[in-house]
Amino acid sequence: MATSKKSTSSSDKTKTAKTKTAAASTEKKTEKSKTVPKVTGKEVLTPEEKARKAKLKETLALLKADPEWPAFLEAQKQALLELRDQLLPNMQDVTRDHLRSGASNVSSSSGQHIGDAGSEAEVRDLTIRLLGKDREQLFEIDAALERIRLGNYGICEISLEPIPKKRLQVRPFCRLTVKCQEEFEKKYGSYATYKAKNSDHVGYSGLQNDTENVFTLDESEE
Repeated sequence: MATSKKSTSSSDKTKTAKTKTAAASTEKKTEKSKTVPKVTGKEVLTPEEKARKAKLKETLALLKADPEWPAFLEAQKQALLELRDQLLPNMQDVTRDHLRSGASNVSSSSGQHIGDAGSEAEVRDLTIRLLGKDREQLFEIDAALERIRLGNYGICEISLEPIPKKRLQVRPFCRLTVKCQEEFEKKYGSYATYKAKNSDHVGYSGLQNDTENVFTLDESEE
């Protein structure tokens, strides 16, 4: 009987040791799975996306190879900031004058001639349109400054070709080459504005692009 008890005790010890070893092994596997990231599949690009990616890389290389490009970028940045500084006070002045004239019209509208009222309404509509135009230009200036920061300034957002420096000097916040601009306006109208809506496209600048009534070719033919 003593021999049987010893044998049972030895067997229990062996089982306990195996259990501990298995638990330790499981714990090591768990720790390893926590530290080693899961391998995900490679991003699948369409032929068009691959072509755009290759074209963008080629254009960026061209701009980087231009020894005058860094100085040109700095000059463009300063020009954009100056435009911004000129635009903001003008918008503030127009808004203030518009509000003052509006208050004056309310106080004297009872004795106003219908012809005068019509003229003032036209002036008010014109003021609103001018403010809208200024706001749009301010948006484009900020977007161009963002493109400089991101490193994709001076690249046509449709063709991904470099925009000529002379065009950028005349219109520092332009997004397209003359050819692409003409084709875009021919298709969508002279008042249509191109803005990239996809975050992986050149020219996308976050919430600045989340506006209504904006045409884009990102999701259609290019």
